[in-house]
Amino acid sequence: MTHPTPAVLGRSLAALAVTAGLGLGVASVAGADSGHGHGRSHDNGGGGDHAAGYVMAMTATTLNVESAGGVTTTYTISPTTTYTLDGQAATAALLVVGDRVEVTTASGAPTTATAVNIDLAEIHGLVLSVSGSTVLVIGPEGFTRTVMAGASTVVTSGGQASALTSITPGEAIVAEGTIDSTGTILDALTIKVRVPEQQRPERVSGVVSAVTPGASVTVSGDHGASATYTLTSSTTYTEGPTTVPSTDLLVGEHVSITTAPGAPTTAASIDIRPLVVRGSIGTVGTGTFSVTHDGATTTVVVEPTTKVYDKGQLATASVAFTTGEHVVVAGLPDATSASTLDAQVIVVGTGEGWGPLGPGLGLTGNAKGPGHHRGHQR
Repeated sequence: MTHPTPAVLGRSLAALAVTAGLGLGVASVAGADSGHGHGRSHDNGGGGDHAAGYVMAMTATTLNVESAGGVTTTYTISPTTTYTLDGQAATAALLVVGDRVEVTTASGAPTTATAVNIDLAEIHGLVLSVSGSTVLVIGPEGFTRTVMAGASTVVTSGGQASALTSITPGEAIVAEGTIDSTGTILDALTIKVRVPEQQRPERVSGVVSAVTPGASVTVSGDHGASATYTLTSSTTYTEGPTTVPSTDLLVGEHVSITTAPGAPTTAASIDIRPLVVRGSIGTVGTGTFSVTHDGATTTVVVEPTTKVYDKGQLATASVAFTTGEHVVVAGLPDATSASTLDAQVIVVGTGEGWGPLGPGLGLTGNAKGPGHHRGHQR
């Protein structure tokens, strides 16, 4: 099964109901799909009309579409007629009886179809069984429906990547895709498992106080409370948009942890956040200087990629750091020492203000504004 990936999901449940032998009239079912307008609208831009409805019959050259009002229109289709699936390029081979479609007609030719957009069908309900690639679902109205998964079907659980083999009877799912040629099966593009509120992933943040590689991480929150999270082979680590190895997780780092669905003490992902310190420059060395702040001293390493703002302007040449100057530094703890900061951004001579340090630099920083430190003492 090969389908283009849709840009927007969440379309017609009614289209599938028509073809699943549920005994429902097209007009009554179409009326339940409130997410789209039905009938005909005129394109004031000089093009043709647009009509919506359900496919009742089709041949190589014609398409019969019934609107919500029960009016059936026969459209002429040709090799130049274009097809889309939820707005993405598709072919006529995906079009089957029961599909909900939006037809665009030629200007001055109200029954000649120039474009046909196929809306995605949707099934939601409780899983009765999973056998291979077949999922049986019972809907809220009591009918049993069949969902077929393929190699390209995307399965998620509580917003996290999952697998078809992880779906179990009794779970609530929403499947979206296209109706197959028999008119009774949904070929799923996506299957989303709905996770109960108490099993949804949580996001917590704090400062790492202890790490046992591959086993656990302990994080202290803003109010001093600590919590320990289990690390697994599936736990992912990032620094902003960049994936990093687990060895980058160090004591003293500020992190945001997303827990695994249904496992509130297991870390599914850990994002390592930049630290922000502000204070006065102490000792200046080659490629390094120390900063005195909040009664502590941090060694700052100036990397080739470090951005330095000198009195509000991005420096294009090396900056000579001077003892006593006020600086704000954002970066990550060095792998060799939690008291050493590998600088990403340095702002010199900011006085009581923050200068350019902030959202404009793409930093999620842990400082909350002028005069506020993130609360971690080095």
